[in-house]
Amino acid sequence: MKKILFTFSSLLVLTHTFAQECENLNLRIEAVSHITKIDSETETIFYNICFGDTLVLQAQSNDNNASYSWLIDDIQIDSNSRKITKTFDKSGGYTISLIESNTQCKAIDAYVAVGFEPTIQIMPETAAACPDVEISIGSDNSNDILIEQNTELNMKWESPVCEDEFSEPKYLPDVPDRDTASYETSIQIDCYGENEKINSIYDIIEVQINIEHSYTGDLDILLTAPDGSTVILFENGTEWNQCWFGEATDDDATMGNKGEGFDYGWSMNPSYNGTMYHGIYYNRNTMISRNGINSVLKPDTYLPIESFDKLIGSPINGTWKLTIIDTRELDNGWVFSWGIKMKDELMPPQWSFENFVVSEGYKDNPSIITNNTGSIKIKPKAGANIYTYEVTDNFGCIHTHDLTVLAPEIKADFEVTSDQVKHLNALIDFKNLSIPNADEIDYYWDFGNGDYSHQQNPQYNFHNIGSRTVKLTVTNKAGCVNTYSKKITTEEDYMVWVPSAFSPNGDGVNDQFKLILENVMDNDYRLFIYDYWGKLVFETNDINLGWDGRRKDNGIRAASGSYSYLSQFTIGQNSPEEKVGTFFLLE
Repeated sequence: MKKILFTFSSLLVLTHTFAQECENLNLRIEAVSHITKIDSETETIFYNICFGDTLVLQAQSNDNNASYSWLIDDIQIDSNSRKITKTFDKSGGYTISLIESNTQCKAIDAYVAVGFEPTIQIMPETAAACPDVEISIGSDNSNDILIEQNTELNMKWESPVCEDEFSEPKYLPDVPDRDTASYETSIQIDCYGENEKINSIYDIIEVQINIEHSYTGDLDILLTAPDGSTVILFENGTEWNQCWFGEATDDDATMGNKGEGFDYGWSMNPSYNGTMYHGIYYNRNTMISRNGINSVLKPDTYLPIESFDKLIGSPINGTWKLTIIDTRELDNGWVFSWGIKMKDELMPPQWSFENFVVSEGYKDNPSIITNNTGSIKIKPKAGANIYTYEVTDNFGCIHTHDLTVLAPEIKADFEVTSDQVKHLNALIDFKNLSIPNADEIDYYWDFGNGDYSHQQNPQYNFHNIGSRTVKLTVTNKAGCVNTYSKKITTEEDYMVWVPSAFSPNGDGVNDQFKLILENVMDNDYRLFIYDYWGKLVFETNDINLGWDGRRKDNGIRAASGSYSYLSQFTIGQNSPEEKVGTFFLLE
């Protein structure tokens, strides 16, 4: 389909339907967050809303019993209520019209611009980090985690432009041995409102045609509207045979031998005051062609044979058909194009809007330490941390995209069978309580003396006397580390029992002062006993020998009273020990 042989401009108008505007009818939009813009010249109201918003549309009228027709882009909504709701889940521009059904009064239209959904890219959408560890995320290499961020929203919407439609060229060949030949060529109009109709003979400014054909008197030309209504534009007459349309090529059946088409038109308000019938007699030129001297109908606009009132009520949108009936052979021709020019006031109003980003960045949350437009420094908690990238457009609409930072919980922990042992029985079992499980974590045990293990639940013999700190370090697949420590003490495993008194009276009961020792070395033992004045009264290096009460210095039985002792010995780890104290000698 060939367009724009004729062009026109269309200013923004408030109405283009059959209804007339009424001052006592208003269209109000309520209960919605939006940005409102009013055109001061036309008082047209524009509503900028977000994708998916729901509008509440309210008719305000003096007639409480009136019913209404609601139209969105000239498509009627199945409701006659005073108040309706409409959800806009498709981006673009919409015209909302309100008509009072009984009076056909029409409110001033409202225009709704529905914003677009931006493309927000965050790649990758999931990153890994360590819990409670500061880390930076951004789009340049200075960050610990590199994230590619991109937002695209720079949209411009324009209402469809309604242009005059013109057909492709149509060849009109003669067919031998026939009385008549009928040719059809059509155009498709679909840019007007759905309910837009021909309401006046002047709604069609002009039916235009560019044609060459010898002998105007051979042709009938008819126009058919989308509803089937037909008007005769031109009708043949044998007395017109010597007048041509354009500069034709007569007596030539060759399709490629085209003549020159002239522009003609039909209108109810033509530039030539009469039909083509009158023009053939009074509005023609004489020209010389290869066929001789011929007269040609002047390019002009003429009245149709039948009035356009036969087309009133027909929808504008649809297929318009031009039928050409040729009643004589040997006079080929061409319709190079044809089309219809409608009244400008019927055109849908032209309007447009732009939708673009005004701000963007990560939305603050407690784990964000610093927040710049392109990067954030975070200290994530264990688990999934959601960081929302927020984009605000010039409509005030907020669009978001989430970045998930996974900080898997990691915790080193263990328990032991005992944290205090004797050196002769110092094997300890470690039970690992770390998080997560063994398939996702590495273990490193430091036993405090250079020994280590990577087992999950090791055993270790702490036979060396003393205290040491055992530390478990766990590392997960993300490289996150956590530690836990516990002190283990190993003690000597020996025993010394000292009597508090003895009575060396020869009755066979408690007649000696003797220390009872276990797990000490027999060959490295000494016992010293002193009287009240500090004089040595007994000594021995025999672990099995006790004091019978006789003094070492004179061999006489010692007097009853308080005595002190000093015991020296070596325990199993070659560690020297001493034991001192007092006891009583009884009679």
